[in-house]
Amino acid sequence: MIIPVTILQGTLDSYNELLSHTDKPPYLLDEFPNAKISRSLADVIIAQKALLLGGIEPEFIFKPIPNSRRATEDAANGLVAFYPHELNLKTLDVPRYKNIFLVSDPITRFGEFQKVFYCLPSNSALLSATNAAEINLNGKGIVGQHWHNDKKVLEDMGITNIIDAPTFNCMAKMIAAGRADWIPLEISNSKDSSMTINGIHLVPIPGIKFSLLESRHFFISKAHPEGKIIYRALQKGIRELRKQGFIHKILTQAGMFNPYVDSWTILNGEKMKAGLN
Repeated sequence: MIIPVTILQGTLDSYNELLSHTDKPPYLLDEFPNAKISRSLADVIIAQKALLLGGIEPEFIFKPIPNSRRATEDAANGLVAFYPHELNLKTLDVPRYKNIFLVSDPITRFGEFQKVFYCLPSNSALLSATNAAEINLNGKGIVGQHWHNDKKVLEDMGITNIIDAPTFNCMAKMIAAGRADWIPLEISNSKDSSMTINGIHLVPIPGIKFSLLESRHFFISKAHPEGKIIYRALQKGIRELRKQGFIHKILTQAGMFNPYVDSWTILNGEKMKAGLN
């Protein structure tokens, strides 16, 4: 089945790069080179594999878009079937979205999406922080303009010294320029957990992390003529992939789940546990 989907250009570039290193479509692979898998690319592969297990041979027609809001708008208008990227339930806060989207079972379950605090390796004050109060005192955070849940969770933890920026690259530049000090990001799957964004090297504050207190899902458009068929196939396939352990496996390869930080303190751990009950 030909399925039109939206995709960020960077994810599409990663997808095409992976294709150039394999002799078969990514959704037919069981092992992936770590350096070539991002979380966004993992989501695309999960979606394709789920559809295949659900009875649909997926032939994605990719429509590059600049951001997630454009992606959901295109899906809401039926221009594509869905955006193969995990979104939280706050996506439905746009009134007209509530009746236009079918929501899949969670890809990342409640409490599983955790982040750490990245800063410059020279920022000794932040790197010695052990709790939310010390992070708030010793540096200014920066988040994306649409990272509403990140901001709410951080503020609920008492971290209020936060500004926002329009793009991911802009956030890194503002860190380098000294206009902000840290970014909440999922842990990198590099050997030392550091990451480089546009030439700007960042390291995590060791020993602490936080949960976004949400689950994440695929949103399939009822406005697309094949939306309901695609939704049913996705649901069947997601449940099978969960049973096989593939979702956890590929998200671990993508850095979503990283054994390196398993023992780190979850700063909002009590709220995470409460949400699981």
